[in-house]
Amino acid sequence: MVEILYFADFKTITKKEKETFHLLNHKSLIDLIQRLIVKYPSLEQILLDSDNGEIKKSISVAVNHSIINRQKIETYRLNKEDKVAFMLPVSGG
Repeated sequence: MVEILYFADFKTITKKEKETFHLLNHKSLIDLIQRLIVKYPSLEQILLDSDNGEIKKSISVAVNHSIINRQKIETYRLNKEDKVAFMLPVSGG
């Protein structure tokens, strides 16, 4: 099972801190994102660019505490025990 960790707006929309999804081994991050959007349609506004349908440049994706390079997000394959986090930019002042 892949574990998803929710922070900030993701946590607000899902009303959860974390959740597990049963995915077959080697499914892509995109497969996971599509499942998340089906379950939580409001995530589409946060995750995807409305112009091209790609993951917004402001979103960082981490798998097992390592940020995934933007060029690899489209092809990155997950393993059953992975932990995935989607993060918005942090600002302060």
